[in-house]
Amino acid sequence: MLNTAQQQAFFFPVAMKPSLDPLPESRNEPPPEAPSIQALQMQELHHRMRNSLHLIACTLQLQSRQADHAQTRHALDTAARRIDSVARVHQHLYGNSAHGGQPARDYLASLLRDLHAALLGPDSARRLELTSGPAFTLDSDMLVSLGCVVAELVTNAVKYSPGHVRVTLAWRAGRFEILVEDEGRGFPPGFDPVRDAGFGLRLIHRLSAASGGALTVDTQVGHGSVRVALVD
Repeated sequence: MLNTAQQQAFFFPVAMKPSLDPLPESRNEPPPEAPSIQALQMQELHHRMRNSLHLIACTLQLQSRQADHAQTRHALDTAARRIDSVARVHQHLYGNSAHGGQPARDYLASLLRDLHAALLGPDSARRLELTSGPAFTLDSDMLVSLGCVVAELVTNAVKYSPGHVRVTLAWRAGRFEILVEDEGRGFPPGFDPVRDAGFGLRLIHRLSAASGGALTVDTQVGHGSVRVALVD
């Protein structure tokens, strides 16, 4: 007569013998490879979104070349440029694996390098400079706002002024400030960003106001100077 242990060995081949190791504490724990699969899925999602934004921008640029009126071409080119800027912001934000938050200066420095390559090219002597300042971390939502503001202001500065462009980032009591300066003639006295500005500055004004911040144009310094405050 076989005892209990012999019966188990008889009915279960070696590869199928029941394990004597203790069971895991929870059967709901994901397998070890689950996080890496999720990361790959998110990476693919962001890759497709970035490509879709670039595709939309290219479509607008092609449509601009076929437009008969200069005003229509200008509007389409401007829309394409802004969509491409959003794609760059998205790439620099979600191309980094630290989605919960990133050092703001590192993110901005990377974005400025990309903007320099796109707007000026490697042979240009003009610089997009990030001045020294305190280090702090922002979450993804605030980094998107930061990237959109800087991309719009830097693009305008490169387009409408000569020389270098300087970007300063500061953190003060629950809000961060972005100062973008160029070497152009600056804004005329009495300039009102709500009344006199183009679509880009009006958009930044609304973005900053919605967060509880503000947009300020300095008309006294003799060069281009725009300061934007966003509340975290």
